[in-house]
Amino acid sequence: MVVISLGTATVAAACSGSPPPPTGSPIPEVERRDVRAEALIIEHTTRVAQPSRLVFRWRAQEPDFRDEGMGVARVEPPYRARLDLFLDNGEAAAIAVLDGDELRMPESLSSELVPPAALLWAAFGVFRPGAEAQMVNGRLLRGNMVLEYDLPSDEQVRFHLRNRAIVDAERLERGSVVERVFISELVGETIFPREATYRNMPDYRELRLTLESVEHVDFFPPDIWYPSQ
Repeated sequence: MVVISLGTATVAAACSGSPPPPTGSPIPEVERRDVRAEALIIEHTTRVAQPSRLVFRWRAQEPDFRDEGMGVARVEPPYRARLDLFLDNGEAAAIAVLDGDELRMPESLSSELVPPAALLWAAFGVFRPGAEAQMVNGRLLRGNMVLEYDLPSDEQVRFHLRNRAIVDAERLERGSVVERVFISELVGETIFPREATYRNMPDYRELRLTLESVEHVDFFPPDIWYPSQ
């Protein structure tokens, strides 16, 4: 399990009339346009607006492992992010770079603490199912949304949102949730959650990040997005 801490207008046509179908039911064509339109709005309003540097505490737990330390996340528009986890002695524990939907990690460091791309974006408060994700199910009612997407990998991702902010995100295999990110309230006027938790259910793994500060900065040097170099 992994936890990450960081710091409305709804579509009237989808909120009136008959209640939306339960999760798992195909979106009726009459509502599909409204749900898709709202999802596109959320994707736009939660994207990274300016380069920012986030500092947080992290704690990881596995059946035979427990550790903690400080972490730094550097995010940059439109869709770039780098996550660095350090032990309290300064040693690097994990590095991950998100470049759009591509997740890059150096082979020399553990990759088990890092969620897949869509879930890692969710941990930063960014709604990004993926450029090739296809919406297959969804419902929208009084500011609450549940959206499911098929991925090219034959997996699914599912998002629960409230008032256009992510509450949690899940990765599913054969209909079962195998990874999940939980998110707390946002920090100030930013998109960043005060706390986000990533859990890998089959491996009983958790990572927790607790946001301590957010600093808006200049654009970062290009080489930081290629951690293996």
